[in-house]
Amino acid sequence: MSSVLIVEDDATLREFLFELFSGEYSCSAADSAEEALSRLNSEHFDVVITDVSMSGMSGLELLGNIRQRWPEISVIIISGIRDKEYAEGLVRMGAFDYLVKPFELVDVYQSVARALEQQGQSPVGQQKAESTTSGEGEKGKEPTEVFSSIRLEKVFSLSELLELAQRSRMSGYIDLRWDESTLKEADRTGRFKDASGSFDEALKQGTGTIYLHDGLMIDATIADTEASPYWREAEQSLVLLVRLATWVRVGLGAWGFITPEMSRVNKLSVSDNSGKIFGIITAEEESQNGSEEGVAPEETVEEKRPLPQVADPGMHFGKDSGVEEDASVAYVV
Repeated sequence: MSSVLIVEDDATLREFLFELFSGEYSCSAADSAEEALSRLNSEHFDVVITDVSMSGMSGLELLGNIRQRWPEISVIIISGIRDKEYAEGLVRMGAFDYLVKPFELVDVYQSVARALEQQGQSPVGQQKAESTTSGEGEKGKEPTEVFSSIRLEKVFSLSELLELAQRSRMSGYIDLRWDESTLKEADRTGRFKDASGSFDEALKQGTGTIYLHDGLMIDATIADTEASPYWREAEQSLVLLVRLATWVRVGLGAWGFITPEMSRVNKLSVSDNSGKIFGIITAEEESQNGSEEGVAPEETVEEKRPLPQVADPGMHFGKDSGVEEDASVAYVV
């Protein structure tokens, strides 16, 4: 019999969902993400249905843990946040589906049915192994894709992804990829010049990788080998990737993978991913301030104004939070 775990801190909704599934499936319920993780450590589940906004660990953090430790489990997210980009971002990060509260019970029932049907048609291990065809020897054995095609300029920032990786103690790597539109925007900013003052040719590589062990960044590369004309040292590579994700973002996507073993040599000294990125951005700001004499203050501010960040998934969204909920919309991807 297929098994379903419901993670919801609202007792009424938790009971409704339990009643909906307990007749046909082996069903369990938890009122927090922490309790859910405890259950997952000792019991097998095929599908997890979880709220996003809960006290303590959020549903987003729970999603990250499940995708890293139990990638075969389908995770269905339920939330009161009405935002299509946010919903699509969660699905790209590994959620099977996203439903907006309040939803019709038939919608979540059908979502679970689709998740179980997909598991029966395409074993997760086989599907993920086929999705990664290059760089497996260098990046680890049999990597499992946990999220793909995150549009950093639209949904999540690089800092948010690395924060999630740190909270879930992810071991693996995040690939960043960009295109011609990224190069044009990078050139337009005037921020990406090498020692000679020319546009940094390393950006033409079009890809970069940030490696993680137990959630912390340990290495970064622009090219795979030192023989490449685009190769940069780990610290230089990380700075370039952070600058792209901060000041350009256009055409920039992210793919995340976990690996059973991480054998990379630690080339970065990082105790906090967000702190490291903040230090890089701050240094960039100071450098720009020192090189832009004669530029009108308002122009400088406009050039460096950060783009809006996605609301913290751990926040509570409801009638008193200032974030609009819409009962009539549900995003099923």
